[in-house]
Amino acid sequence: MLTPAEENALRIYIAKIEKQLELFKKLSSTSGFYKEYYKMLATAKSNKAAFDDLNEMYFELFGKYRFSDWNSFKKMTNYYNNKQR
Repeated sequence: MLTPAEENALRIYIAKIEKQLELFKKLSSTSGFYKEYYKMLATAKSNKAAFDDLNEMYFELFGKYRFSDWNSFKKMTNYYNNKQR
């Protein structure tokens, strides 16, 4: 049986894992990556900073970068935006 402190620690750990899983689901698709990027723009210092932070989050979850650099992201963004029209 768990102590109250252990139960609380377990709840916190489960909440953290659920948050990571939700982010994992969002970032696994191209459209999800872009949607998260645009959400991050509201609080980021710059467009590139938002991209860098999100690309690092992707690396932490998947073990590789979604985009090699800012320029490749911009090329794909232009392609994605033109495709939506």
